[in-house]
Amino acid sequence: MERNIYEKIYSLDNLEIAFRKAKTGKSKRRYVKRFQSDLKNNLLKLREELVNQTYQPNKLKTFILRDPKTRKISKSAFRDRVVHNAVCNVISPDLEKSFIYDSHANQIGKGTLKAIERFDYFKRKVSKNNTRECFVLKADIKHYFEEIDHDILINIIKRKIDDEKTIWLIKQILANVPLNRGGGRTDFDQIKGMPLGNLTSQSFANVYLNELDQFVKHKLRAKYYIRYVDDFVILHNSKKQLEIWKEEISKFLKEKLKIELHPSKSKILRLENGATFLGFRIFFNHKLLRKSNIGNFERKFNQMKILFDEGFLEREKAVECFEGWLSYASHGNTFKYRKNLVKMFSKNFPCRKEPVKNQKNYINFQKKITESDLKFAVQKTLFLYRKRMSIEDIALNEGVKESTIWAHLINLIEHKQIHVSEVISKEKRYKILRKIYRKNEGLKDIKKRLSDSSITYDEIACVMAGIKSRIKKVS
Repeated sequence: MERNIYEKIYSLDNLEIAFRKAKTGKSKRRYVKRFQSDLKNNLLKLREELVNQTYQPNKLKTFILRDPKTRKISKSAFRDRVVHNAVCNVISPDLEKSFIYDSHANQIGKGTLKAIERFDYFKRKVSKNNTRECFVLKADIKHYFEEIDHDILINIIKRKIDDEKTIWLIKQILANVPLNRGGGRTDFDQIKGMPLGNLTSQSFANVYLNELDQFVKHKLRAKYYIRYVDDFVILHNSKKQLEIWKEEISKFLKEKLKIELHPSKSKILRLENGATFLGFRIFFNHKLLRKSNIGNFERKFNQMKILFDEGFLEREKAVECFEGWLSYASHGNTFKYRKNLVKMFSKNFPCRKEPVKNQKNYINFQKKITESDLKFAVQKTLFLYRKRMSIEDIALNEGVKESTIWAHLINLIEHKQIHVSEVISKEKRYKILRKIYRKNEGLKDIKKRLSDSSITYDEIACVMAGIKSRIKKVS
């Protein structure tokens, strides 16, 4: 990395960008408004402190968060968050250059769902499409953020950042930790840990465990390895090999990084029995949401309902939160669960006469409520039809009449879950459309006008459903 990057960190342009990032999603908070009310002077003052190296972070505010699990979160002052963003803007791109592809935390284009996708890809590779046994080493680090050694972290960063002033600033940020259990701070050389909640903590946590990534990929040569913060998996068809790697990883972490595997959360599992990773219980053919995650959402849902009933929460805000959960849950086999949730939301959060800020999101959500009325059997037909099964085969597979499957397809076309072109050929569609004179015309009348006896009533109904899907209004 080039020298004298410190000047880039404290440049006014970078501080302005850092401010905009720091206020994202928090622009209505009082502390943001106070800072923004005299933005130019506040940024100039911050810049002056950085230039003269007199910058000192404010004391952290610490609180306990018990959702989804008990964690101690330390909140930095807003001005310090601007500095954190300024630092990460400049140094993160170069620090991330050495990251492996399957490091999925806190990077653009990555995240939990990308990590789950890679898990799905790896399980097919290792098990040869479920024809061979597959084992998963599922592990995480014990008290990871509390145990990160500052000296080791600084030495890792120094290998990539040859700038004394930048290292000084990083040390200032790292030294700003909550008081230890004894009530006072120890010497800087003995301080461990980073506060959860800081942007720099997330970035440096990735840098720290990049050492593990390099060891696993280049020393152990494990091909099917994925890490998300301190949670990682390795897939292999040999349980014995995973046991050997687990021992070597444990030794490496203790000797090189002064951290250790969590004894009860680090184990080797058979994929056929399910492997828990990033909120899902993953099997070869399907994924389920963890019960604890469902329970956490249900608590949030009930809390939102109380706030909505008392007039403290707008329906549109509730929709935003709810859609985030639906989107996450959709990556598992959860259709029936999501359908019931949408019905429950519609019942508990009725529309009120209030202005809608985002019309597009509102219309899309109303569409989901309409689609939630579809029967589960209809979705099964869609699943099988998309697997290129014929209507005859689907009827035989489900033990129903062919007319039932046609009814499902008509329903799916009308609700825009499948396009009519996937069911009826272009030639037949053209012939039918030429004989439709009104949008609500009866099938019998259309059939009479058609000279092609090969076209059935079901095919005509599909084309009519396609017309309805285009003119259907969201209530």
